[in-house]
Amino acid sequence: MMKFLFPKIPWDNIKAIGFDMDGTLYDEFEFIAQVYEPISELICKESNCKHQEIKDFMLWRWLEKGSSYPFIFSETIDRFCADKESKDELIKKSLAIFRNFEPEISLSVRMETILNYCMQYELFLVSDGSSVLQHNKFRSLRLHRFFDKENIFISGDYGKESEKPSLVSLEYLQFYSKGINKNEIVFFGDREQDRLFAEGAGFHFVKIGDSKLY
Repeated sequence: MMKFLFPKIPWDNIKAIGFDMDGTLYDEFEFIAQVYEPISELICKESNCKHQEIKDFMLWRWLEKGSSYPFIFSETIDRFCADKESKDELIKKSLAIFRNFEPEISLSVRMETILNYCMQYELFLVSDGSSVLQHNKFRSLRLHRFFDKENIFISGDYGKESEKPSLVSLEYLQFYSKGINKNEIVFFGDREQDRLFAEGAGFHFVKIGDSKLY
């Protein structure tokens, strides 16, 4: 299966496969559309605009700028709220909702099939983001079926400096001490940070977006 989907990877030599989570294992827009619901309702209470109008603006900014863009809440409040004095507090409340959100997301049938097939390899996960939120996503996606606890690294558990392209995660992933060579590992991700992480570690890299897994 993997030879067919990603023929450039030397699969006969591969022993371990790593994955990013957001935008790689599932469509991140599914999560964003959910979490922006309560945030837009919060901002709506401080404005004269309709909740759906606010949510639509945030979604379009996310689609335009991408998941790493840090100013969507700030820009939304500037656009829809007349009282700018409460802006900092509103941003703080929005971030709290975002970082503690419990999404209802799921793997596609395609992704379930791929992960089941990949269980013949050593599997590991390296995901960036808020600790509580990323663990909530992990549970919602039921990824415990595929990834052993000792082969999961969430940067929010260790600090911002551990985010990709940092190689800090390799100090904690247990599979990495099993004598698997770096050229026997392939990493799937969707961002430039994922590519830099894989290249820095000496792994093969597949960019999701060129060929969607989900």
